[in-house]
Amino acid sequence: MDPLSAWGPMKISCMFSTKESKPHAARKRLISHVYSKSYIQSSPDVDELTRTILHHRLLPALEPVAAQGLSLEVMELNYGVTMDFISSYLFGLSDDCSFIRDVEMRKRFLSWHFRRWEHSFWYQEIPRLTGLLRRFGVHLVPKWIDAANEGIQAHVLRMCRLAEQSIKAASEHGEKSHGTRPVVYGQLSEALRRSPVKPEAQVDIVGPRNQELPVASEMLDHTIAGMDTTGITLTYLLWEMSRNPELQDSLCKELCTLAPSLAIGNDSELPSARSVDALPLLHSVIVETLRLHGPLTGSQPRLTPSSKLTSLVGSPPLPGGVRVSAQAYSLHRNETVFPDAESWNPQRWLDGNSEKKDEMMRWFWAFGSGGRMCIGSKFAMQELKYVTAALYTNFKTMIVDDTGIEQGDGYTVGPKGYQLTL
Repeated sequence: MDPLSAWGPMKISCMFSTKESKPHAARKRLISHVYSKSYIQSSPDVDELTRTILHHRLLPALEPVAAQGLSLEVMELNYGVTMDFISSYLFGLSDDCSFIRDVEMRKRFLSWHFRRWEHSFWYQEIPRLTGLLRRFGVHLVPKWIDAANEGIQAHVLRMCRLAEQSIKAASEHGEKSHGTRPVVYGQLSEALRRSPVKPEAQVDIVGPRNQELPVASEMLDHTIAGMDTTGITLTYLLWEMSRNPELQDSLCKELCTLAPSLAIGNDSELPSARSVDALPLLHSVIVETLRLHGPLTGSQPRLTPSSKLTSLVGSPPLPGGVRVSAQAYSLHRNETVFPDAESWNPQRWLDGNSEKKDEMMRWFWAFGSGGRMCIGSKFAMQELKYVTAALYTNFKTMIVDDTGIEQGDGYTVGPKGYQLTL
């Protein structure tokens, strides 16, 4: 278990870190509605936060750089973009991180975050031994990681409190937020306020009905996951597109069919989410990036059900509580399904018959599947499509420095060099 998944001395777990399937499913049901594709595509809040981030933060930041022919380190900026998207959906535009504009805070937060990457193994794989050795003064994880975790937690807790204040102001005084509603925070906090709360939905909530830390624990997980995975994906997408100028031209032609356009200055209205979602080349570019450069390269652990024996392909019956796992990295490199699997080839998703595409999708596991599938997958896909569409409607990209672009080893990993300059 990652130390960030259990908040403070109360050890309050979030949905992701919940081992048993029933408590996990109960918590997921509380917020799954606001992460559904139909909700996200029709949400005025998502539309407004997307318009604001693209037209009033990202594109204005890029336009002068492009006009002067300058280069830009984009990995850090990508994290700023993805953090702005997920934090504004969780907490509302008026209380989000605004990392695209707040460069100083963005750098500080990412310095905390990236420090943790190299040490995540110990708490994830052998948490009890790590904790036991720590009690005897043996620190497998450096002590300064605690300060990084505390900085991240404090930042998220602050946004939770601001969102709570916005909700109360709107409820008690009819004050409207200058932006969008704190959609996910509001949904979860309201669900936990309802009485009675079924025990299986409480996960590890103990003590008095003070829900600040349980909600904050959940929001922390969504914040980090929404920033990290999408930021890595966007970085590799820009890298691959920058190596393929002809594909940039083809994508630009496809994007020119959108109405209204995502061109700079045309900021009063966005093309509909459904029209963006329907663009085949845009979709294939993103899916192929997730296939070859998926940010979650590590195994996805699961526990067999305690109530019965479980049989997996090629295994004898397994008792309850046995850890099993699969990983997208291996599934996505099945040469039978994905010929020349180590090559980035968006065309593979456009060619062939429906049977071939169905087979590729059956092996596509960037977001997992079943009850443990990533709850934010629809939000991430829509975000990636709008950001990519806005970028290649207005700009072309080329590589200046991709030193260290090869992907590292671990559970969630990006470029070893932590940078990409275009």
